[in-house]
Amino acid sequence: MFEGLYIYDKWDWEQSYPVIHLDMSEIKSKSFEILENSLINQIKRIAKEKKINLESDILPDIFAELIDEIHTKFGKKVVVLVDEYDAPLVDNISDETVLDDVKEVMNSFYKILKSKNEFLRFIFLTGVSRFSGVSVFSGLNNLDDISLNKDFSTICGYTQKELEHYFKEYINILASKYNSSYDECLDDIKFCYDGYSWDGEISSYNPYSTLKLFRQNTFSNYWFSTGTTTLLMKTIKNRSLSSDDIEGLFETSNLREGDLMDFESVSDDITALLFQTGYLTIKKITKKRRSVSYFLDFPNMEVKNSFYENLLSTFTDYSKKNVRFINKHLNDAFLKCDEDSVRKYLQLMISKVSNNRHIAKESFYQDLFLVWLHDAGFKVQEEVDTNIGILDGVIDLGDIVVVCEIKFSLVGSFDELIADAFQQIYDKKYYTPYVDKEVFLLAVGVCGKEIDCKFKPLEEKYLLK
Repeated sequence: MFEGLYIYDKWDWEQSYPVIHLDMSEIKSKSFEILENSLINQIKRIAKEKKINLESDILPDIFAELIDEIHTKFGKKVVVLVDEYDAPLVDNISDETVLDDVKEVMNSFYKILKSKNEFLRFIFLTGVSRFSGVSVFSGLNNLDDISLNKDFSTICGYTQKELEHYFKEYINILASKYNSSYDECLDDIKFCYDGYSWDGEISSYNPYSTLKLFRQNTFSNYWFSTGTTTLLMKTIKNRSLSSDDIEGLFETSNLREGDLMDFESVSDDITALLFQTGYLTIKKITKKRRSVSYFLDFPNMEVKNSFYENLLSTFTDYSKKNVRFINKHLNDAFLKCDEDSVRKYLQLMISKVSNNRHIAKESFYQDLFLVWLHDAGFKVQEEVDTNIGILDGVIDLGDIVVVCEIKFSLVGSFDELIADAFQQIYDKKYYTPYVDKEVFLLAVGVCGKEIDCKFKPLEEKYLLK
């Protein structure tokens, strides 16, 4: 299996150990009793495979007996591999009552690994979250957490060197399909699928998305089939986070390791949840004496778009498929500064915001509008602080910049709201930093639960001479 690879002649393949492999994602955990029975059944299945008879029917005694019997039968220390150790905890994170029961069961279960240490050769656990209050880390104090260990920073993905070495043929095929050069195609792959880092220096490509890209020979968003977002979106929704709050989560800095790794419940700060579910990654680490600070951001465009599409489908009645369809047309309309089409798709989107989700505040519709723009793939600056005011948003289309102002009122007319938005842009000269490009102004008016907009190019008299 390993012939031709680095490890082939550097390991004694004659030496082997009996293995207990537990996949916790297969465990049912909706109650204390269900979790215990499910764990007992998996242990009995392992014992049957190894032709071992177990007498106990009590957890954790049956786990201890399994380790003892395997060690006795094979005359060797046992290797324990645990896949998704935290699955029962994550599955019940939003139900505090069940979660406490699950913690109690898992606490006693994993403690057996500590008590049977003399019979164990090696233990390896994988999981998404590090639950600070669970004994897998307190009771098992001999574990070494390698999540942020620099020596293992590229263990989970492809480095740039690996991508170009092993997939050169596939990159050429993809470049040919899209009529681009090899280097241009490589840049596109990097933009979409690279960016994960655990040391702030070396980045890795998402292996699943990269393999799907080369297998299907198509640039697409493959994150949806792997990115678990239900808990994350539910948390954001329940905590009524604004788009400004959300953007702040993706521009975090000066964090300690515990802020990234320790997670206990949805009432906690969700930065750890965002990091552990793959929506945030480490972009830079700074060290000053004994102080270490982590700077976080989106890994790549695939993840960023996935986040905002999920956010839109959470706050509207549109499915992700509907959202992507509208975003494509909204994107085309903005690139052409097509006022009628932009108005049409904004009206379509706002019509699908459930009645009980509308909030009669200007900030709500500002947030909603800017999230739409993010999700459509635009490069958007929000709440731009100028010397005489705060501009709602700026859309960078390359050679064209669109300066946006949003106004809301329960009564009045669209004409008044749009006129007020334009007047504020002119009075506060929001366009000034962008006059080296072609500038369009966009005024958006929300009256009640209806939306309208108007584009206009910045007149020459406002340009700097």
